[in-house]
Amino acid sequence: MAVDEYRARRTVFEKESAFRLQDGALIRGVEGLDVQRIAFTEVAEVALTYQPLTMVDRWVCSIRGAGGRIWLPSASFTGVGRAEDRRTSFRPFAQALSAAIAAQPAAGNIRFVKGNNWSAYGALALLIVLAIMAVLLALGMAGSMMDGKGVGGASWVFLPALAVLWSARMVWRIWRRNRRCAFDPKSFPADFASAA
Repeated sequence: MAVDEYRARRTVFEKESAFRLQDGALIRGVEGLDVQRIAFTEVAEVALTYQPLTMVDRWVCSIRGAGGRIWLPSASFTGVGRAEDRRTSFRPFAQALSAAIAAQPAAGNIRFVKGNNWSAYGALALLIVLAIMAVLLALGMAGSMMDGKGVGGASWVFLPALAVLWSARMVWRIWRRNRRCAFDPKSFPADFASAA
């Protein structure tokens, strides 16, 4: 199945972009005008990353070349605090884009990577901090209970513990999905932007 165009509003402050595979290039257009263009022969890196939003999971395909960087998201903003999940059309377009770039004669010099070390290691550091906070909360709860106040005396732990667990859940997903590794463009990663 050939996929030539994908549309998404990358941020809440931008108008919707149309990404096209045309004339051996990735072209980003806004309101009918082409604003960015990177020829497949100029591509140095294709990066696939996971960047969660609070409202929906988001994956990003980023192309770096001599002409700069073009990135396209799997989520399209529909308004402030609202995003639409467009993985069903995003994944086939990202696959077609990677395949078109890999078909270039100099494709051996192009880096195809999945993940981002900075966000993965940042998530790992946050997981360590959250684990320390969880241990301190458990010790605080045990201390309150040992004072003879019982479980009711440790009720102050509930809200901070809930915040730590919710944060840990989000950070764990970033750590698990964003560890950097190379991928073969002929065998697109199965876990990248798979259907919801």
